[in-house]
Order: sequence, then C-alpha cells, then structure tokens
Amino acid sequence: MSAAWWQLVMDIPEPEVAEIEAELLEAGAVAVSFLEPEDATAVFAAGQYWPSTRCEALFDAAVYPREALEMWLARRPWTDFHPRLEMVVDRDWVGLTQAAFPARRFGRLWIAPSWTELPAQDLVLRLDPGQAFGTGAHATTALCLQFLEAQVKGGETLMDYGCGSGILAIAALLLGAHRAIGVDNDPLALQVTGENAEKNGVAHRLQRYLPEQVPPMQVPLLVANILANPLVELAPTLVGYLAPGATLVLSGLLPEQEPFVRAAYADAIEFAEPIRADGWSLLSGRRKSPEYPSESRHGSHLSAL
Repeated sequence: MSAAWWQLVMDIPEPEVAEIEAELLEAGAVAVSFLEPEDATAVFAAGQYWPSTRCEALFDAAVYPREALEMWLARRPWTDFHPRLEMVVDRDWVGLTQAAFPARRFGRLWIAPSWTELPAQDLVLRLDPGQAFGTGAHATTALCLQFLEAQVKGGETLMDYGCGSGILAIAALLLGAHRAIGVDNDPLALQVTGENAEKNGVAHRLQRYLPEQVPPMQVPLLVANILANPLVELAPTLVGYLAPGATLVLSGLLPEQEPFVRAAYADAIEFAEPIRADGWSLLSGRRKSPEYPSESRHGSHLSAL
C-alpha cells in the first residue's frame, strides 16, 4: 500500500519565506519546498526567492489527520496566502526530479545532470540541481549561457558576480576562457561552485571570493545574473572591475526594468540592444572610459537567478 501525504500549498511573499519554513518544519513537515508559481520550476537561490513564491509542505497523513492540520492552519495568520491541502501518494520522486532537469543545449555546450548520457565527444557541463541556484533552466541563466557561447573565443578572463552554482563561470572555462573568478556573498554558494568546478575538471582555473575579499583587479568580461535592484546598487562596484573596453553582461531583470538599470551605468557603459526571452532581459555593453567613479560597495544581494 502506498504511503499517503498531505501537501500544504500556498503562495507567500518573499520576506515571509524563512519564518514560514521554520514554522512548518517545527510543526512536523517532513519537507518544505519553494517553487516559482507560474510554472513550478524549482528555485535553488542562495538566500533569494521569487517576490511571490509557491510553498509546498509535506505532512505524513498517518500522523496528521486532515482535521488536525485544518485546525492548526486556522490558528495561523496565513489567510491571505490561500492555504490549501491536497492528498498525494508516494511517487517515483527520483524519477520525477530527473525528468524535471533534462539536458539542455546552448550551441556547442550541453548543460546536463550526472544521470544523462550524451556522446563522449560533446562539450558537456555536468550540473545536478542542488543548494545553489543555476541549472540553465531559468530564462535569465539561459540568456547568459547563450551570450557566453557566442562571445567566448578562448583565452579570456571572466568574473561571475553572484555566481550561485558557478554555472556561468564553469561554462566559460569549458568554452575556452583561461580563468574565471566567482564572487558570491553566500559561503555555501562558493562551496557549491568549487564542487561543481571539480566535477567538471576546471577547478584549477577558477578562483572564488566573498565580495569583501576580491583583490584589486580589472577583467575583460564580467557577468552578473542577479536582480534589477542589486544590479543598480552594485553599479560602481561592477564597473570598477571592468578594464577599459571590457564587456559587461547584466541579467535577472524584466523588460520594464531596463531603463532603470541602464541609467545606473549610463556614464560608463555603451549598451547594445537588449536580448529578451520568456519575459526576462539581458543587457550587454562595453565600458566607455576609466573615469567612471568606482568604489567598494559590496552589496548583500548576490544570489544569482
């Protein structure tokens, strides 16, 4: 007989995520997941979730009768989140997880989990879903991967600011970049980046830093796949890492946020036309001159989308 579970589902605002997760686990949930409401794509952000996030919590139906859960929910201040209980039975959770993360191709490069078989001669970045965001499934990451596939010719040095899983830095190295610098304010993200680099044989060419530990440097290519507000706040910092004539790639913003972000970099960057996909935008451009005032503003919003 299959085991049965109550799945509590509700849409919650991002500021409530940590508190609600802790309360659900304390109440006896065996698992709590956070997903993007529109298409239920798993969110693996390090400390950053969607503005509206679907919360799914599993309770063992053999331990928690529906009436008990409903009474407990009635005492919670979550009415505006429209909580609902659904019965689910045991499934092939491993199979479902694997089916949700197929191999994806970006020109010469495949992004594939470890369980996917591909021809030996293909260029493959092996990356399993895990604790830091970035599997290539989200449009913002895909936009950056497509840009790198077209622009990396070999021998470049790249900075991935807000590196998350390290997918962009590792992809650049596999495509021929000489060196990559991964920066994130989450030590776990840096750890995951290092582990993924080891699995893909490029760890010796990848350096990892917390924002306050980045040594003075200027690079010819910098990618920041974060969110619009942090991109604006970090403008002086990011421009400060650009060599004259260097390329800056900004992603994680909506089309309506493009003017807001462009304005923050207007004195330093000559932008090309934006690239858009699935409701998201990528801005790229070149540094115009070294006179733009840079400063060490190490923001706290580095989690990649």
